[in-house]
Order: sequence, then C-alpha cells, then structure tokens
Amino acid sequence: MGVLLDLLGALMIATLLMLMMISFQFQLQDTANRTIFAAQMMTHEQTACKELNNLIALAGVNLPIDSIAVTVADSNRMAFRTYWDYSNNLLTLNANTISFTLKNATDFGRELDILQSSSPVYDLGSILWLEDLSFYYYDINGYGLGNVVVGDTRAQIFSVDVNMTFRRDPPIINTTPLRTKVQLRCYLMNRYLRFI
Repeated sequence: MGVLLDLLGALMIATLLMLMMISFQFQLQDTANRTIFAAQMMTHEQTACKELNNLIALAGVNLPIDSIAVTVADSNRMAFRTYWDYSNNLLTLNANTISFTLKNATDFGRELDILQSSSPVYDLGSILWLEDLSFYYYDINGYGLGNVVVGDTRAQIFSVDVNMTFRRDPPIINTTPLRTKVQLRCYLMNRYLRFI
C-alpha cells in the first residue's frame, strides 16, 4: 500500500510540474507576442515621423523667401506650397500643394491623409493608427506663433511641432490598447537655409 501511495504522489508531483511547464511556456509565448506587437508599433511610428519630417522639410522649395509657403496652418490640418514633386522626386515648373488632414475613425484608427495636389503621396495615401494629431507653429527664432496661424503671419512659419497620439488594439481580446504619444519638431529646412 505504501508503494502505491508513493507512486500516486510521484504521479501527482510530475503532473503539477508538467502543468507548471505548460503554463510557463504559454506565458513566454504571450510575452513574445506582446514584444513583437510593441516593436511593430514602434517601427510604424518611426516610419511615420521620418516621412512627415521629410515632407515638411520641402515646404517652400523654389518659392521666394518672403512669400507664404504654408497656406493652411490649423491645429489639425496643414498645407504648404513647394515646387518639389515628392511623388516623382523631382523639381517641377509648377507649384505643388502638399496637405495633411486627419480623417475620421476607421478599423485602423484615424487616418492622416497626405495629398500632393489632390493625389495621395503614398499608395495607401495615409498614416494609420492615429488617435489624435495637432500642429503648433514657430518662427525662425523658435517663438511660438500658435496652433492656428492666418494671414500674412503664415510667412513667418519656419518650424512646426507635430504632436501625434498613436493607438492600436492588441491582437488579444479584452486587453488594453497600446497608446503612445510622439512630439516631433519639423523644420521647413529650405526656408531656414535660404534665410540664414
């Protein structure tokens, strides 16, 4: 009888150890999935920031320095003129207008549409997973002009803060979405270099 109890005890301990190993493996897999999810989100954010910075740097290419390069300077919408054709990567004879507009919510969050003369800059035409976007404008000395700039004051815009909140629902149901805030200072480099 004692041997039978010893065998049952050993079987119970082995079963508990196996359950612990299985639960540990599931926890490792869950942690790996979360890490991959966060890394994908960070890559998306870095790409979005790089593209926005590259586009805004082109504001005012070939325009006179005293002209108004930024035609729309609102808190959640921006548009500027440039003779650079971003889609084809060449200088044109006609001015192009590049605009950023935050659209309504979709399955992928809110979209940031980036248009060049009414045509999408990218194949998808937007940056996804945005929850919020705002612009704040500065002059050449770094003094704030506000989040809405109108009239001739728009000619003084030399840089802009782009504040973005990214939000993405994780693949696991009933879990907290990943939400990150990014603040990016973009300079209208063509205007800076010509002014200095």
